[in-house]
Amino acid sequence: MIWFVLFAGVFWLLITSRYPRQGVWFLLLWVPVQGWFQLNVFNDSSATVLIYEYLIIGLYLVFGVRALRTPQQYGPPAVVRFAIPFVAWTLLLLPYSLVSSGPILSLLALRTYVLPLPLVWIGYRTFVGRDQLESIAWLLMLQLVLIGGITASQMIGISSVGGAIFEVPTGYGVAGVIRPPGTFSSPGHLGMYILFSVPFAFGLLGLRVPLWKRAGFVAGLGGATIALFANTQRATIVLLAVTLPLIAVLARRRKAMSGLAIAIVIMAAASLLGNRVAGGAIQQRIESIGFDLNNTLVLNPTERIANALETPLFGTGIGTAAPGASRLLPRTAMGAQQTFRSLITGESFMAALVYHGGVPALVLFYLFIGALLVEGLRSVRACRKTDMGVLAAGLVCFQVAIVLQSWAYDPLHYPPSRVFFWFWSGVLISLPRIATVRTTASTPARPVIPVRRLVRRPIASPPAAAANSVPRSLNR
Repeated sequence: MIWFVLFAGVFWLLITSRYPRQGVWFLLLWVPVQGWFQLNVFNDSSATVLIYEYLIIGLYLVFGVRALRTPQQYGPPAVVRFAIPFVAWTLLLLPYSLVSSGPILSLLALRTYVLPLPLVWIGYRTFVGRDQLESIAWLLMLQLVLIGGITASQMIGISSVGGAIFEVPTGYGVAGVIRPPGTFSSPGHLGMYILFSVPFAFGLLGLRVPLWKRAGFVAGLGGATIALFANTQRATIVLLAVTLPLIAVLARRRKAMSGLAIAIVIMAAASLLGNRVAGGAIQQRIESIGFDLNNTLVLNPTERIANALETPLFGTGIGTAAPGASRLLPRTAMGAQQTFRSLITGESFMAALVYHGGVPALVLFYLFIGALLVEGLRSVRACRKTDMGVLAAGLVCFQVAIVLQSWAYDPLHYPPSRVFFWFWSGVLISLPRIATVRTTASTPARPVIPVRRLVRRPIASPPAAAANSVPRSLNR
């Protein structure tokens, strides 16, 4: 299996070096289904989930070489300069972390907090024209139909209508009721993907596209809604209810309102089917929101931040709060796992940043996030008079949802959010550039060379007066 994965990786890298943008498209289509392959094909729960990170590193290499050759086509956007202070601060703390936490946790920190950031650059340069964006979005929407169907079948197959669990296979979660993972490795990852897919589908329905593409967008929104009801993740339900009205506020166009109305009708119709699949489980989860709202959104995150602020100014060492850090700790002679006093599994992403590099790391990281939000709002303003205004507003809605979720949870620690957030933030910045561009190939068309034709000039006839005139000598 290892040799097969290595061979597939080398083959993919060779193909991507020739077709870099197509390599990015493969990554976008791989992330939503990688969990299914991880659990059902590779029969693994830890190692093969990193395949998408190997793909990302390969894309960085290919795009970096292309950017050196043709910076006009592959260069990064200007907004990435706001990520430099956070990266510099992390590298500055690296020697201290190597001594206090060890090289493995330090490398884990770079992988967790620094590796995904250049995806903003990749997203900015992935699509040359809007037809490429529409085609990939159409494929992602078809995947949502598959994900919704698998999620519903999983729930029906392992639980009763009332939510009683028959069995809990690998990858499933139990939080009051069964939570199927769909094609992901855990139900939480599916909830994060739904949090992206619903506002993204809202935006796609505002585009002027052929009927067959629009039908795919409609089916994708229906699949996402069914998966939302079957997954029953409360955080996703609350964040969608809070952020979806933001699309209407940002779009502010009559045509945009009609597209949003169609999306709401589709989502309501799919909710009827999703409710029948979930049965009483979804009602139980919604009713429990009121009981846990104060603990989840106020008490628990505040306590985590307060505990994190008690650490030194530089934090406890980079990597000490990264996901998976506890599995990398050395073991004692008795076989038990050693513990670091500074090792904290911060469920809140903001608290984890404080453990990672202190308050400066938190401030510098969200400086970059703020810059992305500002650029996103500028893209919304620039696209408002086009049919991409709703799509830009939907992507800003997703950005805001991830920022809000980072207060109580850690979406940027795990896929798909740690991939899609950064990538689609870059795409959002590029929307004004590609809104009116349609292309069928990434290379420019061959210029038409005009053909010069030889035309014989007509011989000018003499004037009539000159032809009728007779010399005087001939009249004598």
